This record gives sequence, C-alpha cells and structure tokens, in this order.
Amino acid sequence: MAGLLGRLGAILFAVALGACSSLPSVGGLGSSSGDVNYASGSPAAAQLSGRDRDALAIAFGEAMNGGEPVQWRGNRAAGVVMPGNYALANLMADPNARIPMARPDIDLAHVMETDLGPHVLTRNSNIRTGPGTENAIVEVVPSGSGVDVVGRIDSKGWMLIAVSGEVRGYVFEDLLVKAPGTELELAGGPRRRPILCREFTQRLSAFSERHQWRGAACNDGAGWRLTAPEPVNLTDPVEF
Repeated sequence: MAGLLGRLGAILFAVALGACSSLPSVGGLGSSSGDVNYASGSPAAAQLSGRDRDALAIAFGEAMNGGEPVQWRGNRAAGVVMPGNYALANLMADPNARIPMARPDIDLAHVMETDLGPHVLTRNSNIRTGPGTENAIVEVVPSGSGVDVVGRIDSKGWMLIAVSGEVRGYVFEDLLVKAPGTELELAGGPRRRPILCREFTQRLSAFSERHQWRGAACNDGAGWRLTAPEPVNLTDPVEF
C-alpha cells in the first residue's frame, strides 16, 4: 500500500508541475537520436546524424549547466556550445516571455502569483536568494527604490522582484507598497512556477559548411529544451 501511495503521489506531483509550465519547444533533452536535435533553427540541423545529435546533446547540457563553452565532435559534424545570460520564463502573461535574471542561484522552487507590477521599497531592504531570512543576502536596495514584483509567494510573505528589468531576488512583502498611482489598478497574474532559461551561441561545422547562431533554452526540471521562436542565424560565422 505504501508503494502504491508513493507512486500515486509522484503522478500527482508530475501533473501539478505540468500545469504550472506551458513552454512550447523545438527540441528536448535526451540521448536518443530521435528525441533531440539541439541544432534546430540552424541550416545544418538536417545534416546531423544520430551520433552527431547525441554528441551535441551531451555538450549542450554540460555547457548550459556548467557555464563554460563545451566542444563536441560526432561522426559527420563538430561544434562548440557557448552559454550566455540567464533569464526566467513563465512569469508574464505570455509564459514564453523571458525576464533577464541577475544570478543563477535564486530559489525557483515555488509556485507564486505573477505579474504584480510596480512597487516601492519603504526602507533599505535586503535582497535574498530565497524567500526567508536564512537565505543569503546578495545586495541591499535603498529605501524609495522602484521595483517590479514578478512573483509573490503567499504562504511565505515574500516577493520576487526585478530591478531595472532584471530579476534580483526576494524581498519581504512588508517592505513594499504599490507604486504611487497604481494602488487602484488590478494586478496579479495566474499562479505559476518560474522556469530557468539561458541564452546560448553555437558554432557548427558540417561537411564543408560552417554556421554560427544564437538562441535560448529553458529547463523546467526535465532538462534543457529549445524555446520558440527558433534560434536566429548570425552572419559572418567565426572560425573555430
């Protein structure tokens, strides 16, 4: 019976997690050649063999998780994956819209009310990596500063805030008031869990062709997947 309840709990958790995430993708994580092509959006995508796609998938995950460029080589192609800036998705009316993120160690494991709009700090306030005083302070923002509340964890009384369009971390709710002139406006979007995203640039050599392009991928806990729209091809590829 305990085993059955455990499996049922896992199923319900997966369903709830899926309900909080709605990001279409043009690729997905996996080692099977039929599961993934992280070159999607590149003119060379169709030229990659299954081994090429597998080698690229491994390099892509290592680069996006580790933060350093990773080179790869398959049987027909070779390339390098270069990770870029972080962002958060699933916090705006369009769940695919991304908000730049200052640091990757912000606690994202919470469902929160989204898109609460402009607020003002009523005193000098600590910004923390998570919703609690046990979390590290990453910066102090002066009293009177304007911020955007991109998420609120009702059960904890903490706000996830952006400063100058960039998500910085959490501030205790009592330190914030609605920005003047917005007090009577309706605010607040659906409850969702933020999803970590990251930009990237890739270079790829297949046969006699060389390509360079950039894109973004998001990780909702099931691995990195490419986001729509597809990556944009860059002009004048850099030799590698």
